[in-house]
Amino acid sequence: MSSGGPGADRGSEAANVTSSGVGSSSFGSVGDNATFKWELKRTLTHVAWLPVSACLVIAATVVFAVFAVAQWPGGPQNQYVWFYVLAALGLLAAGTAALYPVGRTGQIRDAAQQVAETQRRTTIRAVLVGAAALCSGGGALAWVDVDRTGEIGVEMTIRGTQPVDDTGGTLTVMMTPPPDGYVRDKLRLTLTIKDDDPNTPTCVGRTTATITSVTPGITPHSTEVPAQSTVDFDLGGREGAVHFDVAVRPETGCSMRLAQARGTLHND
Repeated sequence: MSSGGPGADRGSEAANVTSSGVGSSSFGSVGDNATFKWELKRTLTHVAWLPVSACLVIAATVVFAVFAVAQWPGGPQNQYVWFYVLAALGLLAAGTAALYPVGRTGQIRDAAQQVAETQRRTTIRAVLVGAAALCSGGGALAWVDVDRTGEIGVEMTIRGTQPVDDTGGTLTVMMTPPPDGYVRDKLRLTLTIKDDDPNTPTCVGRTTATITSVTPGITPHSTEVPAQSTVDFDLGGREGAVHFDVAVRPETGCSMRLAQARGTLHND
């Protein structure tokens, strides 16, 4: 007596199963020859590369900004204008590209219009991403250029007996060696000579000084300046400390003080 039934031979039959559609793939077997097949009709690259690129530009810009703040070389802020402007434009363009709407092509019945609208929005997004990348890269290059060749403040120390009376006196101004990587061709030295007693009639306009470079190879070697003055010195490739003698000559009855010596290294 046979115990077979309608499903008795199904275990030995070759059942071919195909699963297709847009979604995650699945591979395996059910029975002897059952398989699953995945068909991705819309590639991931086509869908996501623009917003992903925009997010990468934002991340790279933020990371470099953090690095720039940590390694800030100093100097006048106006020399960083291009860095500020280009970094801001890069973030703005990348943010716009990332948030740009995909479109409402479902409201357009004509297939050709849907394709044209999709291409238009893709082009706009691509232009924004490209502009963001260029701005961010340009901002980074602007910062690097300032770091390598821009102006940088340097510490100046004043030594000698003060105040200087009308018989005159010589003070020493020394530039400390700049940090590694901040060597420049020239030094802009600014001196400020003030009245020792601010309550007396001022003698600033009647006081002069002569700056003489003690360190060899510095030009000009000697120059005469008023009480408040700025002089550029060519360092001649020197990287170490630089010494100057400042001979202050107040007018008769005046007592003066070298209140400040400010140094700025630069290449221009």
